[in-house]
This record gives sequence, C-alpha cells and structure tokens, in this order.
Amino acid sequence: MFDTAQGPIVPYDDDLRKAPSAFAPPLGTVIVGGQVLYFDGLGSTNDYALRHGSDGTVVVAERQSAGRGRHGRTWHSAAGLGLWFSVVLDGGPHDDLVFAAVLAVRDAVRPGCRLDIKWPNDLLADGRKVCGVLVERRPRRAALGIGINVHHRLTDFPESLRGTAGSLEMVTGRVWSRGEVLRAVLRQLDRQVLLLRSGRGEAIRREWIEACNLKGRQVRCGKLAGCVTDIDSLGALLLDTGHGTHRLVSGDVTVVTSP
Repeated sequence: MFDTAQGPIVPYDDDLRKAPSAFAPPLGTVIVGGQVLYFDGLGSTNDYALRHGSDGTVVVAERQSAGRGRHGRTWHSAAGLGLWFSVVLDGGPHDDLVFAAVLAVRDAVRPGCRLDIKWPNDLLADGRKVCGVLVERRPRRAALGIGINVHHRLTDFPESLRGTAGSLEMVTGRVWSRGEVLRAVLRQLDRQVLLLRSGRGEAIRREWIEACNLKGRQVRCGKLAGCVTDIDSLGALLLDTGHGTHRLVSGDVTVVTSP
C-alpha cells in the first residue's frame, strides 16, 4: 500500500517514485515491508511511524522537515537525493535493534560499496558519513529510522557538513537506484529482525562489536581518552583511562595512537 501526500515532486529520474512498481517484484519478506506508506514530505518519518502503522510498516518520505539524528541533531533530508524512512516494530525488547539495523544496511550495500561502522550507529564510506540510524522507543513499540545519502554531490550538503558527509554516488562514482537500495535494505533488515525474534540478539551484538573494530584500541572522546576494553550489552564503550574504568554511552569517538 502506498499513501502519496499532495505536493510538488522534484524531477529526479529515480524508480523510488514509481509506486508501486518500485517494490516489484514482491520483497519476499516476513515482517518488514508488509505495508509501505510513501509521502512526498513529512516532518519526521519516525514521528509518523510511532503514531501509525502496524508491525513491519515502512514509512518513506521524499523529504523531512524535522528529520533528526542522535542527540537531537538535525538530519539533512533533501528531496530526491537520499532515502529517508522508518520501520515500525512492535513488541520488544528492542535493545539490540540498532545493532541489527546497522548490520542490515552494511550488508545490503556491500555488493556495490564497502561501508564501515562508526560506533555506535553511523556508516562511513571512504571516511565519509553516508548513513545514520536512530531508534526511538515507546511502550511496546519502536521506530527504526534510517537515512542514507544516495545521489548527493558535495555541493548538495550544507557547507558545515562538506568535510564529513558523503553519498554512495560520491564515493563509488556510479549511479545508484534508491528503489533498489531500499529493497535490499528492507530484505536484510527483515532477516535481522527474524534473528532477533528467534533469540539471536547476542550473536548480532557480537557481530556489531567486531564490525566496530574498537576493542583494544586507544580512543578519545572530547577530553576523555582510554583503551576500549569491551562494549557492554547496551552498546556502551568500557574505557580503561589509566585511572579506572569509564562507561561511555555516546559521543564522537576518534581512534588515536596513544592515550
């Protein structure tokens, strides 16, 4: 099912707008993508997902006026350039959902572009951020928001992001189909959700920890520096600072050669 809100359409030649043909042939998923709601514009796909839809519903928007990332930061969600979508997942617990989502995007894109995971929920291509994941929870419901930069050129980003942001096309030098990327991500996410619901959350978390590639490395976050001795069950870094163990829940971490 596609719900198309009224509004101007930016003229990008992309199969995402050819609903419902953008999702044909059928996804072949069990949970994720049973219903797909498509909008020309929303404030936030996560906000809409938390209020509407049922388990597995996907909410896609061409543009977001209030898209957000971690710590309330604004996510640049320009029309026609990327994928901005959320998935509703009922039940719980959802502690391992962010790990599953990051792995799903990595695996979906991997045939055409290598993505590295930057702790805790970003994906980088050639050192530039091309994807962010945000999980927001309500009692017995979660909205998994994913933003993927696909068509962006450097000048499409705000000036403040041009040193760090990138897109699949910038990094690979080839044209990508947003519809194909979305289908691949939803299939991989469905596989991960099925694993979570079969009790494989610990295995997913361990795979994510390995992919983060931080254990045993010296890192710095602001004025805090130390060696990552482990990553706990909620994804927090355990740092040996030389003066004890510090639990780092969030922040921009940089790998350094010395403490």
